[in-house]
Amino acid sequence: MHRHRARTCALWGGSVAFALLHAGVIVAVVHAIGLGLPASRVAMAHLVASGAAALLPTPGGLGSLDAALVLALTAVGAPGPAAVSAVLGYRLLTGWLPMAPGLLALALLARRSAL
Repeated sequence: MHRHRARTCALWGGSVAFALLHAGVIVAVVHAIGLGLPASRVAMAHLVASGAAALLPTPGGLGSLDAALVLALTAVGAPGPAAVSAVLGYRLLTGWLPMAPGLLALALLARRSAL
């Protein structure tokens, strides 16, 4: 893999972009809730929580990432209930909302094959 520079750049670039985009989502949710936390602290909290959640692997990070992210947000100054709300919003935007286009495509494909 590392012999091909383009593939290596795509691999590492995609990994970094994924982490930064997810950090951007939690920053946006925290901002939308109005917590007033600095974006750099929230992004760093997400990166630390992601690293901690990797120690306890679960499918999609469900549970371990959520708990670590709530703990990290409270550590940077968010009240507990607001941190839970931010994590629920984060999960809605990164986990549940992307499923809608897939469900629509599945319904269309099922309908076409039924005809």
